[in-house]
Amino acid sequence: MTDEWPAPPIVEHHVEDHRVADIPRPRVVGLDGRPPVQRTAPPAPDPLDRARLSFAARAARYLAADAGVRQFVDLSSGLPTCDAVLEAVGDRDPGVRAVYLDASDGPALHPGASPHRAAAPVVSVPWHSPQALVERLATCGLVDVDEPVCVLVLDTAPKTGGPAPGPELLSALHAALGPGGHVLTAYPDGGRPARASRALAPFVPLEPGLADITWWPYPDEDVAAEGTGVTGAVGRAGGAR
Repeated sequence: MTDEWPAPPIVEHHVEDHRVADIPRPRVVGLDGRPPVQRTAPPAPDPLDRARLSFAARAARYLAADAGVRQFVDLSSGLPTCDAVLEAVGDRDPGVRAVYLDASDGPALHPGASPHRAAAPVVSVPWHSPQALVERLATCGLVDVDEPVCVLVLDTAPKTGGPAPGPELLSALHAALGPGGHVLTAYPDGGRPARASRALAPFVPLEPGLADITWWPYPDEDVAAEGTGVTGAVGRAGGAR
């Protein structure tokens, strides 16, 4: 007997008059005597999540180059958008910042923790209302709302008025952000609004308005390839607050 398992017998085989001992493979156990847990490969990334991240990266490059945006806020999407943005823009401009706003009913993330490899700072906000959420964004000390900011509201974000930003959230963001403020959003398959101007109001939609996130900023009619069915749009805050 061993400490944990009965010693298995050694079986002899006769191969061309030679005796070969068949020694069993060693059994690996933990300190508690239990076999180790078999680790499985992580699940493959969702193709739609990859498309959303690519959309966020393209929009970030566009806004950084054409609108001078250096601050990007991921509104509780659950995706590594901070990584995508910083990899797309941060290498060219070290002044670019990304912040993860964790707005949910669940346990708040530790203030110093980040769900992303980019170690973006996290602002944890228990969900109360769009106004309270935006007020926390403006007063957290990590975002200067008087400078150009882009708030990313993807359709995985919880408690933001539905699968895309609702009118109350858009109004609160528009009231808090300066003229250089932008909002980026995505609408799920089958949830495409009829008009970008109405869906993003009071933000003014950038060209091409609503387009499949696979090829935004090109309009749907200019691309023959099959899209994801997920529609994206980017709007800017116009005029004074």
